[in-house]
Amino acid sequence: MRCTYIALALALDSTAAYSPDSWTFGYGFHLGPPAHGQITKATYSIATPRVPQGTTVKDPRDEVWTSIWIGVSATQGDASNSLYQPLLNWSPDQKSQGCSAGAEEWCVAASTYTSAGQVAQPYVPVAKDALVDFEIQVQVHQSVRIADTLVSQQTDPLTNPLQYLYSADECYTGSGACGSLPGYSWTNITIVLSEADPLFGQTLSLVGATSSPHGFLTADGGRTWHAEAVGIPVDDFTAKH
Repeated sequence: MRCTYIALALALDSTAAYSPDSWTFGYGFHLGPPAHGQITKATYSIATPRVPQGTTVKDPRDEVWTSIWIGVSATQGDASNSLYQPLLNWSPDQKSQGCSAGAEEWCVAASTYTSAGQVAQPYVPVAKDALVDFEIQVQVHQSVRIADTLVSQQTDPLTNPLQYLYSADECYTGSGACGSLPGYSWTNITIVLSEADPLFGQTLSLVGATSSPHGFLTADGGRTWHAEAVGIPVDDFTAKH
């Protein structure tokens, strides 16, 4: 699994479509940068959605796969800076992606996109409808929990101070078509800054997504920001080609 930084940069402000046998990015959201300092911690959860529907594969040697994620980075798409992005991933052939999950389950792993490529932990199966909790903190440590049990973690060097938090869903078309990703919600999203920024919540940009009624709110003058949920609607990857 890998997230292309050029594609990610385009996906920040609009849905992006690419040629066959490539990546398609769908809906998501992003925040940043803070006025001063950096993002020091992000926590969030997701109840895994139903797996993609209508996916087709013409050649099993070139498998289709779909990922959904929130990540943090120093820049808006500069490949020289790492993107720390624990991944939820699904494929019609889970074993082709190194996961033992069933056809109706997702896989999850701590993962970082670096200038040298994706650095990730082994995928762990996620039971259908399970609640998955994520944490990313400086110096960059990722942890993933299912039902309060730690299932994946990874520590990476910090290339530069973290300025942006991104969310996206993406699909690698492989030899077939990605189909449609059912809707889902990121919940209990909390972002901690190294310095208070009373206007940080106003940097929220939604790409086809919807946030809880008041978006991101702060109760401590701008150092800690929280949103109850950001909802991602059904995303028809095939229609983006």
